[in-house]
Amino acid sequence: MKISSSYKMRIDIENLLDNPDAYLVHDIMSNTGTSVMIPCRVPIGRLAEGLEKPNRLIDTLDRMGIRKVEIAIPQEIDNEEMMARLHEIDPTVTVVDNEVTRQAQNVIDNIFEQASIDSKFNISADVMHDIGNDLSKEVHKTSQIALSMVSGSQDTYARDHALNVSMLAGYITKKLAESGKISNDLIEKAVLAGLLFDIGMTNIPREILDKKEELTPEETAVMRNHVKESVTICKTSGINDKDILDGIAAHHEKYDGSGYDRGLVGRQIPILGRILSVADTFDAMTSTRVYRDAVSSKMSFHFIMSANETHFDPDICQIFIAGMGVYPPGTIVELSDGRIATVAAITMGNLLQPKVTLKENGEQRVLDLFAERLFIKRSMDNTREAPDLLSMG
Repeated sequence: MKISSSYKMRIDIENLLDNPDAYLVHDIMSNTGTSVMIPCRVPIGRLAEGLEKPNRLIDTLDRMGIRKVEIAIPQEIDNEEMMARLHEIDPTVTVVDNEVTRQAQNVIDNIFEQASIDSKFNISADVMHDIGNDLSKEVHKTSQIALSMVSGSQDTYARDHALNVSMLAGYITKKLAESGKISNDLIEKAVLAGLLFDIGMTNIPREILDKKEELTPEETAVMRNHVKESVTICKTSGINDKDILDGIAAHHEKYDGSGYDRGLVGRQIPILGRILSVADTFDAMTSTRVYRDAVSSKMSFHFIMSANETHFDPDICQIFIAGMGVYPPGTIVELSDGRIATVAAITMGNLLQPKVTLKENGEQRVLDLFAERLFIKRSMDNTREAPDLLSMG
């Protein structure tokens, strides 16, 4: 499961040592700005252990005239334990089978590894259709798609991203089919398109993919060519379904016509392209990349909803909110009784009172907010601006 792991807050320096697992969000620099006095991203408890007198940490900040600092407080979550607790209070919670996920990852891993070694693609259309069929069957049964999404390292981003987009695109398509807007046979096609939509990225030079600075116009043109490369690789591998190819070709089109490659507008964009656009953006934002950190599920969700009718199809955004919830899984929230918790799963028919997980006395618990007569007071995500992801790739 992909889930946020910390929340930020400003505290008085006197309370710093009360949060040994937390860490400073920013380096504390010397008054001249030439050296780091207290490093960020190191647990406060570990910083204090290295000092003869732990209070020296606070004294240093006080002498510098710093009265408040911003810290990030980790939320430790055991996914297996959380799922067990979820099933205790709601047996209907279902996720994609781990074995099917592992098989799909292996297939994608082999494709990317082979491409990295000799720039050749040995994609078996039969194998891809088989894994697409298996994944789509799992998506059909899944009630909580966010709990099925995987998280990995920067090194495995492209592969994990393909799997996550595949599952999320299939889930959105399933919800659209349930509402009668599209046919059920598009679900497996959405899953397969999600697995392959970015395969052309393997033909993009690493120095462009890994560049931390803004791309030049020439580099942007090269990056954007991955769309055509993906379509070409699929065709030469025997994957010729028009819906799949059209969806892959259109996954960077925007609803207002400002996307690429063709500048299509609204319903001119093939339905799978519109679905892939939402799935791609959400997973890209919640993943750590070489050029930026991941952002929270809540922030990603708001970015997508705010861009409905400009970047995204509003009907698909409506389906997205119904499937992910007002507070998507991974959102860290303050409850009405003052406790801090992490949203674990949405409650169908009651998006404002999801199921949450929290630790009390060292034990992980899952609460059904409706059953407990609790509500969410506020989201703890205090980040105000989303990165302009859609200007990339």
